[in-house]
Amino acid sequence: DDIDTCTKWNGFKVEEANAVLEVWPANLDVSKVNRTHKCYVRCLLVYFGTLSFSGEVLLDKYFDAGILDEFAVGPIVQRCRYQYKDEPDHCEHAFGIFNCFRNEHLINS
Repeated sequence: DDIDTCTKWNGFKVEEANAVLEVWPANLDVSKVNRTHKCYVRCLLVYFGTLSFSGEVLLDKYFDAGILDEFAVGPIVQRCRYQYKDEPDHCEHAFGIFNCFRNEHLINS
């Protein structure tokens, strides 16, 4: 169960999240990343409110606050969501979308 997967990590520190999410290797081979790490990243994204448990990307608060440019980021998020739309595993789905987004963001920045 996906909710149970996240309960083993009882809260996250911002520093932990930054260490995992900001230092992201380019051209990461997603198939070589173990599922535990993929679930950990998914739980980080859920914990910090950028992803729902069902896998919906939740970025409106970042767009509204001006932290992310909706017109620059929106198309990337849509492409990445489409790329992983048929992935039934929530950890694989979330990790794939985030990895896709990070790679696109690194290329465009």
